Amino acid sequence: MAEISILIADDDYMFCRLTADLIRAQGYQVDTASSCEEVRALLNAKDYDLMMQDMCFPALQDGFAMLEEAHAAFPRMSILMISGSGHIPDAVNAIKHGANDFIEKPIARDHLFIRLSRLSESIIMHRDLHNLQVSSIGMIGSSAPMQKLYDAIIRAAKYDVPVLISGETGVGKELAAKAIHRLSEHSAKDLVIVNCASIPHELFEAELFGYEKGAFTGAAGKHQGYFEYAENSSILLDEISELPMPEQAKLLRVISEQEIQKLGGKTKKVNTRIICASNQDLPQRIKDGDFRDDLYYRISSIVIDIPPLRHRPQDIIPLCEYFISSFCIRHQISPKTLAPSAAAWLMEQKYPGNVRELKNTVERALVFSQNDTLTVVDFTTERNFEGNEAPTYRDIVQNFERRFLEQSLISHDLNISKTASYLKMDKSNLWKKISALGIDIPRK
Repeated sequence: MAEISILIADDDYMFCRLTADLIRAQGYQVDTASSCEEVRALLNAKDYDLMMQDMCFPALQDGFAMLEEAHAAFPRMSILMISGSGHIPDAVNAIKHGANDFIEKPIARDHLFIRLSRLSESIIMHRDLHNLQVSSIGMIGSSAPMQKLYDAIIRAAKYDVPVLISGETGVGKELAAKAIHRLSEHSAKDLVIVNCASIPHELFEAELFGYEKGAFTGAAGKHQGYFEYAENSSILLDEISELPMPEQAKLLRVISEQEIQKLGGKTKKVNTRIICASNQDLPQRIKDGDFRDDLYYRISSIVIDIPPLRHRPQDIIPLCEYFISSFCIRHQISPKTLAPSAAAWLMEQKYPGNVRELKNTVERALVFSQNDTLTVVDFTTERNFEGNEAPTYRDIVQNFERRFLEQSLISHDLNISKTASYLKMDKSNLWKKISALGIDIPRK
């Protein structure tokens, strides 16, 4: 049997001790608590699969308050309520308040073992399913904030209602949207991603809803809009805060009526799961008069806030190791490791650009490192000026060129052809510039 951890919450010391000894002998991990304060401390310090709580806990009170508190804070933890009265209404109320099962005192040993065995099977099944869902999310991090985020993504995927994903730039809002779509019933089709800030105002309706032939001058044929592409799928409206007020009104009608009207055409019902993302404080934008409150209420049936990297520093090194491994595999170079001093330095940084900035920092160090171990020097050395003399104008220009080319190479996975095309340079001239600036490209 997989290991199951149990917390017994009862102010009857002898009952706790005897019951704990009894079920420990069956292979369960057991802790006991005799006060609400102990329960809270243990629940916050350790992940429990099951809590066995007395109906009159704390003493002379009904246990529904503690039951509701524990269930709200730890929804994946099963709860077995224990009662000395055996009243049916107590059992019904316990289930209504979040308990999974109910058992009476005095508890017969065999009866207890049967209940625990049934609950354990359910716990293991849900744990395996949850772990599978978390692995499919594709985000890195095991911190408490990330565990809450995974739970929120999994819950949101179950319900076909609008979702608003908020968070600072670079935290992974698009990754979260893709995970919601992948875990939803719409996963058979691709997620349609729309950057609202990139659509010109005059083309908003045409791009989102499409148009018929002859709808306006230059409309030589019918055109499918993003919402039509997202039929029976999901659409991510990224940077939703950047929509001007007139466009917000048009989008509101689509969400409220679940229908679109193509330019020059009739209205048409759409079955599309809407996911929105924003790095802005939308409630504040509403107060400032820049965002419609009725649109906000429509898109925020579920709100998922992704924590910034500074709020989960324990995820920094796992993220770095993932970026290092992925980079080495992608570019077919020998594996590299992270020196302890470099790991300590990375942990001290602030990362205002969050995970995106961390990824760029690691990849830049990888591109220009000459060793199999990344050190602090690889992350901190600025290829700018030697000696203590004041930089000349030529030094400043060369340093800017070097940094610009380095970032361009990283952005295009060290592909010379793609970088040259992006910079609108001849490939041979790019090679000459790389050589002149002393930029080292790692060999495969």
